[in-house]
Amino acid sequence: MREFGEYFGLRCVRPGTTLLEAVGVVCAEIRAEHGLLMTDLGIEKLWESSSDGTDGWGAEIVGQLLLMAAERGPKLGYSVDDLVRFLRTAAVD
Repeated sequence: MREFGEYFGLRCVRPGTTLLEAVGVVCAEIRAEHGLLMTDLGIEKLWESSSDGTDGWGAEIVGQLLLMAAERGPKLGYSVDDLVRFLRTAAVD
């Protein structure tokens, strides 16, 4: 556990094919075991872009934005299927 001002945070190193896969598995485990929804990777400068691969700063920003969408989407009435459909429609391969 690390302190971030008046807040605490966790630093987790989890193996996975990509950063997003590892983060997804950790979030699912925490939700299943403790009923908590993980919504923050601690990324503050979301507007900064980086094309440094699937495990770099850019991947952390994508992970943060996806976690935010996973939390906020259902509060607005979107299902997980709605969010996945949006990504599949809007994404460029």
